[in-house]
Amino acid sequence: MAIFGLFGKKDNSPATSPTGKDASRAKRTEGNARVDPGADKTERSQQAQRNVARATATAKKIDAIESEMSSEFSPSQAANSIMPAPQRPAPAAGKSKPGKGQQQLPASFEATLPTMGMSTEFLLGEEGKPGGIEVAGSETTQVLEEAAILFANGQIEMVEQMLQGAIHEDAANTGSRTAWWMLFDLYQINGKQQQFDNLSIEYASKFETSPPAWIQSSQLEAQAAPAVRTGATPTVPFSGRLDGNIVKLLERAQKLGENTRVLRLEFSRVTEVDPVGCGLLLRILKKLQSSEHDLILVGAPELANKIRSILQIGRRDETEAPWLLLLEILRLLNSEKEFEEASIDYCITFEVSPPAFVAPKNKVTTAAEENGTVDMASDCFMMPHIIEGKTDQLISAITVFATDHNPAVLDCARLNRVDFSAAGQLLSSLAPLSGNGKAIELHNVNHLITALFNVMGLKDIVRILPRKL
Repeated sequence: MAIFGLFGKKDNSPATSPTGKDASRAKRTEGNARVDPGADKTERSQQAQRNVARATATAKKIDAIESEMSSEFSPSQAANSIMPAPQRPAPAAGKSKPGKGQQQLPASFEATLPTMGMSTEFLLGEEGKPGGIEVAGSETTQVLEEAAILFANGQIEMVEQMLQGAIHEDAANTGSRTAWWMLFDLYQINGKQQQFDNLSIEYASKFETSPPAWIQSSQLEAQAAPAVRTGATPTVPFSGRLDGNIVKLLERAQKLGENTRVLRLEFSRVTEVDPVGCGLLLRILKKLQSSEHDLILVGAPELANKIRSILQIGRRDETEAPWLLLLEILRLLNSEKEFEEASIDYCITFEVSPPAFVAPKNKVTTAAEENGTVDMASDCFMMPHIIEGKTDQLISAITVFATDHNPAVLDCARLNRVDFSAAGQLLSSLAPLSGNGKAIELHNVNHLITALFNVMGLKDIVRILPRKL
């Protein structure tokens, strides 16, 4: 049987004329057959690029949507956050009650926790999950994380009860000591020596090892600031109006400079300047530079701004001293761009050749007075007692310190508490430094702050060395 007969079509039936659509398809097929292979390859490459571009745009859109959704927690999202929902449901009937020695925490604990917009997992990805707390069970981990956050926000009594409860609840586990260490630090920070001694007896009985020793506040301060203790960093504080009355301070600076190569000059409390004071300060700075002294300049950028406030381009005052002092400070700060701009203004005003920028030969460090100091003897940055509120000045001082130190060692021996907001600012500010290849180390961190930093994910960008007990 003929093939056409199978479908009921006669051999002599005329071929069906192609429709307009079929003809068009045939022309496209014929045209495609004549396409140059090179052109086809180019077309495929362009199509692949368009696909990649669309995928990137889609990913960005997803990120934007997730950001908008971050403040709205579904039950599954709340389970992955770094803290529980504001209120916990009451235990269901039939569930076991707290065991012996386990304290039932009041519902007010949850209400005091700060509301989080995003979980740590969402902000930092899989690698940002907290994992540095040495505990066995997830419930104990959660209690310690909550205790660290409450301590950051100043809820001392609640933290003490939570840590005591965690210790009693974990009585059967002899491997976990984090709750004990946190409680020891809590008593140490708040001066509760009797409670510290009582806890030491329990610790020695449980772990069969020597407990941590109580450290007097004077000893702790001495350990945290060896340069101040030994007098290695003499200081000359300037305050009020920088005028002719600073002569005695300059004499003191010159005398101190005869016995040490490191001198600290503080300008944070200077309120205004005049030409005479500028000329006097300029001379002592020149002398200290010529005698190869290392300088710690506190508040130098702010002093430069106060000098600028009395200058006007094109106006020749009685002396060039304010202009020259401004240029000297910018040079000591190694701010070449600002130096060049100011030197051009100086050149226009006095119709002279602009001075050339020369980087300082000796070490010049800046630090915010109220937020930390640089210990020239041990070559580390001393963190303040408390970090709270805005941390702009502290971050600026750390950034300047990190430019000349790798690793940049931040000594936290005297750091007692970091509030929750400030911890977040530290995380967002130190991450770029770490990303640029700077190694940052936090030494002698108490265990309450260590737990907080673990929760925040700070341990993933800096090295944290807890205080030895």
